[in-house]
Amino acid sequence: MGLIAIAHALHEFYCVALPPIIPLIVIDFDISYAQAGWLVTVFYVVYAVFQLPAGIIADKIGKRYVLGFGLVLLAVGVFLASRADTYQALLLSQVVAGVGGSTYHPAGLSAVSDLEADDTAGKAMGFHGLGGAIGTALAPAVIGGIILITDSWRFSLSLIAVVGVVYAVVFHSKFAEPDNVIDNVEKKIVTKGENIRNQLKNFPWDPWVVGLVTVNFLLGVEIGAARTFTTSYVFLRSSEVVSFANTVFFVMLVGAGVSTIVIGPLADMFDKRNLGALTFIVTGFLLLLTGIIPPNRILLLGLFFLIGAMMWTTVPVMNALTSVYAKRDFSGMLFALTLTGSALGNSVGPFVFGLILERTDIAIAYPAMAIFSVAGAIAFLAMKRF
Repeated sequence: MGLIAIAHALHEFYCVALPPIIPLIVIDFDISYAQAGWLVTVFYVVYAVFQLPAGIIADKIGKRYVLGFGLVLLAVGVFLASRADTYQALLLSQVVAGVGGSTYHPAGLSAVSDLEADDTAGKAMGFHGLGGAIGTALAPAVIGGIILITDSWRFSLSLIAVVGVVYAVVFHSKFAEPDNVIDNVEKKIVTKGENIRNQLKNFPWDPWVVGLVTVNFLLGVEIGAARTFTTSYVFLRSSEVVSFANTVFFVMLVGAGVSTIVIGPLADMFDKRNLGALTFIVTGFLLLLTGIIPPNRILLLGLFFLIGAMMWTTVPVMNALTSVYAKRDFSGMLFALTLTGSALGNSVGPFVFGLILERTDIAIAYPAMAIFSVAGAIAFLAMKRF
């Protein structure tokens, strides 16, 4: 679990490597905020497309190989972004990073699900989520800190890319498969379309799958937009420098980490669907407050800590609910399907809210995310019928 949590931390760190420097990218490449949002959208579109194949392959050849390869490819994408000299080159780097990033959640979450029983799934998902929250929170702090020292966002991205490659080697050498996979890799590689067709045929295509995908999509829209535009929101709304804007972003992600470790055990104690609906409702209320709150430093720090705490609280609840439905013979595929919904949401969020920002105002665009909180609460409650 420790090895998986660290891998999750690095994965999430890389996934938010660009948002903390979007104001700098907008200036250096002379692009709009909508175009900057499109960089994140491209990453998550590719991420979504490759998740299902990654989940199927992880079930066949083992999680260790898929996780290690994906982490290296994600690091390569970040390195290519650091070397990009055109907007098109930045887009290409996000394609590479998206392919690498797509491998993590289907393999990582299914590995956690395989390791844990139903009555400990929430606690395990909370621990796993804490790793991701720490990685996400460290991104603006570490990247911003390196930029302050070196005055170069390019050097910052290059340096953090090396860390991922090193840990991928460590992970591959230390991680033991959670299930009884065959030692001979040659026998596990998916080489025939018939194997995949059989797995798709045997998969339980029930209404709860649609519900899980829908909830993942709606939360993905919120998180994708929040991670991409929180720094920009503070920068534009309060006229503060980028370093303070990233501090607010960091505090939001600290809130995410705190809530993630607390909510896991609660998900084992209460109805997960009711709990998920509640977290969406409270998140929506807090998002609406961003449209009216005075741009005071203390108020911004406090509100965004609460937003992070509530928005990310939904993640372990959702994953624990998915884990209850998962079985070892299709756990990778189930998480791949649900997380494809999440990745699609992450791709939609930055693009849609980037357009809203360009055509209206940040004080309107940011609280508009509350619409998806309401829809998410309805989707969670609707699942009680399945």
